[in-house]
Order: sequence, then structure tokens, then C-alpha cells
Amino acid sequence: MCENARKKGGRNLRTRSQALVDDKLLIDFPMDTYIHTLQANFKLCKVEGCVITHPHMDHLYPDDLYCRTKVAAHMKEEKPFCMYGVEETVEKIRTASSTAVLEKEDRLRLQTIAPFVPFTVGEYTVTPLKADHGTSMPVMYAIEKDGKAMLYAHDTGLFPEETMEWLKNTDICFDFVSYDCTNGLLEWNNRNHMGLTGDIIMREKLRELGRIHDKTVHVVNHFSHNGLAGYDELSPIAAEKGFIVSYDGLEIEF
Repeated sequence: MCENARKKGGRNLRTRSQALVDDKLLIDFPMDTYIHTLQANFKLCKVEGCVITHPHMDHLYPDDLYCRTKVAAHMKEEKPFCMYGVEETVEKIRTASSTAVLEKEDRLRLQTIAPFVPFTVGEYTVTPLKADHGTSMPVMYAIEKDGKAMLYAHDTGLFPEETMEWLKNTDICFDFVSYDCTNGLLEWNNRNHMGLTGDIIMREKLRELGRIHDKTVHVVNHFSHNGLAGYDELSPIAAEKGFIVSYDGLEIEF
């Protein structure tokens, strides 16, 4: 699938997953963050906070924070870059050689969060939910603002029991859901990651709980060559099931 994607180009070529909400709330900080700022024409200096799902390097690459040190960055306005993560994630950020300097310069602020404990980033209420993935405490995020809500469910398999219980007891109805679809068209066990079959299962569970509505936008994301399908192959199949397939630069309004 890698060679196939290179030949086809366009939306079949993918960088590492990252999302930006209203140019203000950044989700994850992979090693492709810089190229994303160029491709999508957004400025990190305008970001009010960056929430991290888990410390795997395709979602967190803290060495790039060096670019915010006074040696490397000459900023028009002194403003700290605020990052949020569970304890394991914050400790990973602190392994970067520039972190101590950045915190001393107040160009980086770190906040430790915990599953199911809401916190605020500017105008957003963010609730970390437990995910099923290969770290000690991976999380996904429920994000609310001005009566709208979204669920960003990466990287995860079928949602853990504690998260399902939280979803059962909340009154949030999501207008947008982004599902992990790493396994693509593979028939897998939907542990650690999901494929399209797992996404369908989770969407039905959300519907049964009343957590989505008829106009909820459903997007599959984080797929790769391992899932037997690139964008061109996955898109028509996912569309038949009511899902939009993500691509680099996709913008969704809801």
C-alpha cells in the first residue's frame, strides 16, 4: 500500500495524525507538527493549548519544543505554549533536553490531567476518557464549547468499560466523532486500534446510549498501509457505511 500511495499521490499520501479545533486547541504534537503548520497555514503562537492522547512518538515528539527556546525563537509576543497530558505523557515531555529551559523561561507550561476529570482550555471544556492502547494511561477526548461537542477517539480499540460507563451517565450528545481506523479493512479484534468494523460497532454503541444524533458527523482517521486500503480504496466503502474518510488538510464544520 505504501508504493500504491506514492504512485497515486494526492489524498493517499498521509502525514502523522494531528487535529486543530478552531485554530485554538491542538490535539497531539507529532514530529510532523512543523510541516502541518506550513500545509494548513496555522500558527502555533495562536494555539491556546495542546492536549496529548498518549506518549508514542507518532503523537508526541517533544524534542521539537527546542524551537521555542530563546536561542531558536524570537517571538513578537511572549506567550507560553501550554501542554496537557496524563502523568506518563508529562514525564515524557520532561525527557526532552529543552523542557527545563523552556519552563524556566515560561515558554512552556505543563499540566497533568487525569481520566474523567474535566479541565478548561480557553473556551473549551475538555474531558479525558480512558482509551484502549499500548501505554499505561492512554486517553481520548470529549471536547465541548458553546453547546457543541466532539469526541476525538484516537488511538484506541473498542472503548474500555469505564469509558462506556461515563458515556452512559453523561448527557453530552456529540455533533462530531473521529474514530481510530488504523486497521482499515482488516478483520481484527479491535484491541489497541480499531478498523472500520470496530468503528461501526462503536457508532452503534454511541447511538444506543443517545450520545450521537442523526446529523452527527462521523469521520474515520489514523488508517495506514497496514489496513489493506489507502484513501482511494477506503473512501467508497466507508461512505456506504456513513463515514467520511480523513485526509491531510480535511476541514469539518459542525
